[in-house]
Amino acid sequence: MEARAMEAYVAHLGGHHRAATVLSMGVARIRCGLGDTRAGEDVMRATAAWQRLHDDRAAVAHGRELLHLWAHLEDKGLLTPAHSEAMRQVRRRLVTLGVAPAQDLDVPAPHSGHQWPSEEQRLREASRRARANEYCRSTGQGGPSAL
Repeated sequence: MEARAMEAYVAHLGGHHRAATVLSMGVARIRCGLGDTRAGEDVMRATAAWQRLHDDRAAVAHGRELLHLWAHLEDKGLLTPAHSEAMRQVRRRLVTLGVAPAQDLDVPAPHSGHQWPSEEQRLREASRRARANEYCRSTGQGGPSAL
């Protein structure tokens, strides 16, 4: 998980903000599912990268996911005042993009019936991604920038 967080940071430094957003949200999702108190900081990192997205469709899709993660943190009592402000910024941008009226964004779950993956599923997915990344690197098809 730490390697994935580092990969997100490197993507962010390299200007690959979509990759940084996706990778940071992946780490945050896992930590949220585990009830890890560091999840909020991971969602903050994902939000920071998300704010730099220029593609409106990607901003909408990832913004909804961010709101879902923020809501999960709020339900778990892990939301700080700084996190609440970041959540409001995400909502404001989505409203600006014409996604929905502000009151509709109070229920942020992007998928009905969403369940957090089990630890076994997360480990299997992490292993699959690691193999895919290794294959891409060995064939010269890139790393985070290929996302």
